[in-house]
Amino acid sequence: MTASSAPVVRQIRAEESARLREIRLRALAEAPDAFGSTLAETAARPAETWTARATANAAGNDSVLFVAESGEQWVGTAGGVFEPDGPGDPDVISMWVDPAWRRSGLAGRLLDAVIAWARLRGASTVHLWVTEGNSPAISLYERFGFAFTGESAPLPSHPALRELQMVRHSTLPRGEGVRT
Repeated sequence: MTASSAPVVRQIRAEESARLREIRLRALAEAPDAFGSTLAETAARPAETWTARATANAAGNDSVLFVAESGEQWVGTAGGVFEPDGPGDPDVISMWVDPAWRRSGLAGRLLDAVIAWARLRGASTVHLWVTEGNSPAISLYERFGFAFTGESAPLPSHPALRELQMVRHSTLPRGEGVRT
């Protein structure tokens, strides 16, 4: 990996539903304890589900998905969603970076894209949930100004695990010398 081979971070396109399904399944296979859904239930979703998600995320109104693309391969994702019954500020969702690209700065670029999207929609804070004990992810989020809220819940896909809520005020500057 060199600077010239750095992945491009961009918003998903409506016609990329098959690629969305493929990277989501890769992420769930590689990091099953990091997500609220399981590989089996996600793999069973019909094509219409993936088409609807890609279309909604490409529109970027209430939800968005950014992908990191290296050549023809997607190597990371991060999304944002305004939950219908939520507090009015979006959650960061679907955060995943291929292990070969971790600690390259890619996760930070994906987070920056989601935070910028939230700011454009007038959000004052951004929330996320992280699995308790996922030290690399927690460290990343703390470097980007996220702090624990004190809220926790069972991880829907693995109820024996807990997920912790973090929040970042979107107006806070990112720390100097962030290395991801």
